[in-house]
Amino acid sequence: MLLVYRYRIKSLTGLLNGHARACNFVWNFCNDTQLQALKWNKRWPSGFDLNRLTAGSSKDLALHAGTINAVCEQYAKSRRQRNRPCLRWRGRRSLGWVPLKGRDLKREGKAFRFAGNTFRVFHSRPLPEGKIKDGTSFSCDARGHWFLNIVVELAAPEPRPVRRGVGIDLGLKDFAALSTGEKIENPRYLQQLADKLAAAQRAGKRRQTMNIYARIANARRDFHHKRSTRIVREFDHIAVGKVNAAGLAKTRLAKSVLDAGW
Repeated sequence: MLLVYRYRIKSLTGLLNGHARACNFVWNFCNDTQLQALKWNKRWPSGFDLNRLTAGSSKDLALHAGTINAVCEQYAKSRRQRNRPCLRWRGRRSLGWVPLKGRDLKREGKAFRFAGNTFRVFHSRPLPEGKIKDGTSFSCDARGHWFLNIVVELAAPEPRPVRRGVGIDLGLKDFAALSTGEKIENPRYLQQLADKLAAAQRAGKRRQTMNIYARIANARRDFHHKRSTRIVREFDHIAVGKVNAAGLAKTRLAKSVLDAGW
């Protein structure tokens, strides 16, 4: 079983910004290589091919070799998953992203060591003992905060016997109605801060606008996690009504649907 533990970084964020720019350069090189293959009707380069083309560039880019390999492999994987001949270019507006191999990240007390640097984090919860897997990465949000996302392999828990079941119907007036008769209220976080958000946008206060959006997203995520965790602990079989959220998000109900965050 794979789990992802996310910690906010509180040191060496400037170094990560430089690494993110180098990762964007490698990504764009992979995209350019793909375009050349399309132009000359050549075989599309695989992750292994891109790794061979970028071999020896670690010193020039001041980037760990494992990170360069991870970028190349992720490019080939994303291209295959999206079934597209080429992907978008990464530039200054792209959120920071620095992938790494699981074997290159070492635990150091409540901090982590990578590429000769120690990254201190806000240790919100302990990291369980387990093998750190590939897919681990540093990522940056819109406010410039860096996070370390650690993929850990753990033993799968024993399945529990099915004793209680529940059906869930999602809605907008009430966030969800359970077959037990319980109704979960829709908090409407965007609606609560709509006036403050509109005032900040009219005034052109970009940083304040981003902070309000982050506040809304964090509150909504906390609400979802707490309600879903309680339901999973109480019931063994859960059936959720099928809702075309993507389709409804294109109608006049779009703002309410996206605010509910089904």
